[in-house]
Amino acid sequence: MLIGWNGETIPALPLEQELEVISKVGYGGLEIFVPKLAPYLEKHTVKVLAHELSNRELLPLAMNGIENISFRSENEFTKVKEECQWLSEISKKIGCPTIVVVPSPRPRDLSWWQIKEETASALRDLADIAAHYGVKLAFEFLAAQDCSVRTIAQGWEIIQATGRENVGLVIDTYHFYVGGSSWESLEEFDIGNLLIVHINDVEDLPLTQLTDGHRLLCGEGILPLKRLLLKIHERGYGGAYSLEVMRPAYRERDPLEYVRAALETSSKILQETGII
Repeated sequence: MLIGWNGETIPALPLEQELEVISKVGYGGLEIFVPKLAPYLEKHTVKVLAHELSNRELLPLAMNGIENISFRSENEFTKVKEECQWLSEISKKIGCPTIVVVPSPRPRDLSWWQIKEETASALRDLADIAAHYGVKLAFEFLAAQDCSVRTIAQGWEIIQATGRENVGLVIDTYHFYVGGSSWESLEEFDIGNLLIVHINDVEDLPLTQLTDGHRLLCGEGILPLKRLLLKIHERGYGGAYSLEVMRPAYRERDPLEYVRAALETSSKILQETGII
């Protein structure tokens, strides 16, 4: 088990600096925020990136991620597939096992069956590309009220419908709480298909008012984190816990101080549950 850092937490922090800061503080891995890749690769090679990760003892946990994979036009989905291939090629070269993918907003007047079929179809196509490089797809349901897939149960139903062994699940503690996933649903999926867990907390506001910008560091909000993380752990999850917080005010903090505080609060909650 290790604690990872998700690069979307400070999106303006260049990847070069991010690698330095998170390794200095003591994270064990990194989810690479995809928008940071192209600027990095304008100056460095993929081989250099692999070397930097190895030298700093950082595991590449995931590429995060490919947005809005479903309900795309043919031309749009061609670009999605091209992005998947590009990320899969890089992932293979740096030893990154996973690409995070997320669903699109929900078109109006569609049934759940239509949403499931469309999303599963998109995942199949992307999974076939990723499989060629030995890479898995981590499907992340999102809490936003207009998202087409909002809960663990829905995400797991879609994953099963793909019929692909290299498609698994992401659980984000914010999305679990705000999207309305049930506690029972934590028992109803194959824990071996849980590829990564995003950890964070959230403000005490009505669910309909909460957005990603209301996320907090672990222990600073009202999420039932101990109960949630302990349940996942007891079911046998032994993978990474990756800190992902998109709070604008936090991004004004000194990066080193913020990164250190995030690791301390994440470690504390995992220690208190007995996971570490």
